[in-house]
Amino acid sequence: MYYIGISAYYHESSIFLTDNKKTNCFLKEESFSRIKGDKNFPKKSLEFIKKKYNLADHNIKFICFYEKPFKSWWDIFYYSIKNPIQNRNLLIHHLKNFNQGSIFFFSDLKKILDISKDKIIYSSHHLSHCLFGLTMCEKFDEYVFLTCDGVGEGETMSIFTISQDYKIKKLWSKLYPNSIGLFYSTITDFLGFRINEGEFKVMSLSSFGKPIYEKEFKEIFNIENFSMNMKYFNFHKDPSLSFSPELSKIIGKPYLDLDDKKIFQHYSNIAASIQKILELTIENLIKKAIGISNKKKVILTGGVGLNCKMIYNLAKKNILDELIVPPSPGDSGSAIGAANFAVLIENKYQPIRLKNFFLGPEKNQINSNEIKSNFFTKIDSDDEFLDETVKKLMSGEIIATYFDKNEIGPRSLGNTSLICNAKDIDVVNNLNTKIKKRNKFQPLAPILLEEDFDKYFFLQNNVKRNLSWMGTLCDAKEFTYNNYKSIIHIDGTSRVQTINNPQSLIHQLLKKLKLNGSDILVNTSFNITKDPIVFDLFDVYVNLKRMDLYFVLMDDGLYKIKQI
Repeated sequence: MYYIGISAYYHESSIFLTDNKKTNCFLKEESFSRIKGDKNFPKKSLEFIKKKYNLADHNIKFICFYEKPFKSWWDIFYYSIKNPIQNRNLLIHHLKNFNQGSIFFFSDLKKILDISKDKIIYSSHHLSHCLFGLTMCEKFDEYVFLTCDGVGEGETMSIFTISQDYKIKKLWSKLYPNSIGLFYSTITDFLGFRINEGEFKVMSLSSFGKPIYEKEFKEIFNIENFSMNMKYFNFHKDPSLSFSPELSKIIGKPYLDLDDKKIFQHYSNIAASIQKILELTIENLIKKAIGISNKKKVILTGGVGLNCKMIYNLAKKNILDELIVPPSPGDSGSAIGAANFAVLIENKYQPIRLKNFFLGPEKNQINSNEIKSNFFTKIDSDDEFLDETVKKLMSGEIIATYFDKNEIGPRSLGNTSLICNAKDIDVVNNLNTKIKKRNKFQPLAPILLEEDFDKYFFLQNNVKRNLSWMGTLCDAKEFTYNNYKSIIHIDGTSRVQTINNPQSLIHQLLKKLKLNGSDILVNTSFNITKDPIVFDLFDVYVNLKRMDLYFVLMDDGLYKIKQI
């Protein structure tokens, strides 16, 4: 019997299927639609798992949606009508888009899957985040669970505990429009980046500046009681513009050219200021959670958790024993939390436990040998194919990877990546700016064996677990500067991923790389900026052609694309 969780209609629609034994399958709709961050009902994803698992009413226990649709719609509607003149544009937008929202979840579902209505259940938005966090730990009663995002069902921050007998207790929450997530997104918009996509750019940019607007931003957002001065914002009135002219009076004009050195420094200072406010806010939220729960182990979910610089700085505060942020803490990961809710609703099954985070379908389930032979040629070599791959990496080639299963989060963890030798600065710069077309202020991430981490980097033990999925920054040691300067950010940090699974192909590749004089690879997602990560072999071929790259490492060998 299968349990299915679905997240949709806001950002990064996804679906997760499990039997809570051996079968786990996670899909994002963007993989099929090729629309990055696709928020539509995951129609193609559901069609895929329906066919793969022969889904029908008889073998589905529950399908759980990650929030309560009417409540989610009503909270914004109710907020709007309290001040209908002031919030006119928001109200009109909310009513006009009524038929595109989650209220139509059941009817969208029924178009694809004929299922009894009594098998459809609903979690709540922040609880779904929380229950994804539950998959990360065994002694869950030792943890306090925090959720912090933009907004979900009218909530922007929540604190939960879960007892040994799975009784979930919400200890506290903060309500819309008071949201540190929306404040950070507002600054993202102000700096000219896309909301829900560009926040990581603000985080990178912050390392180039100083928080000179910290005092002013503290007056906009109270870091003690988490309330906002709404005169600086416009998102609660009109969804087309997030900030009001009052914000510009403090920090200047929006949407300026970052290529101008003076503007770059000014915007870096703004980014550093909002980053500082975010970190102080979450520090106080953690202190509050520890105080009311008496637990010093914390699991943080919600989109705010993706800010790995914040996690790195919080670790140094020594206010907690452990901080875990799951690899997909935003809305897409909530499909897993919703499935967990479905499992727990019966009160007789253990919650879902995830031992790894590669939960996409096997590559041979989405591709055929015919497609592979039509588009790719296997490289014949006297060497074993991993040795041949290392040779090419050491000679300056950039290699794509496409093997095993896709990762569940927004960061490629080796299976669908572009990799190169981190010692070769010219190749790294070419990959970053010319091939991936990333901003110059965004560093690329290193990947190395867990056994080598302490040789090159330093990190507090209380967040080390997050290294497996690039969940935190860490400090580079002087030895790293001398040998791998290309993967160190301007502030001396790196967003490291460590590998400790000897069975994985990337682990075996790194082992062979060490024998050839390099311990570290650069690892970035296999996609061009603004596109989703590759999913099938058509995506692989198209992306390699667009990036003018030739080689891809697959499960059974090193391949070169055919010139068609």
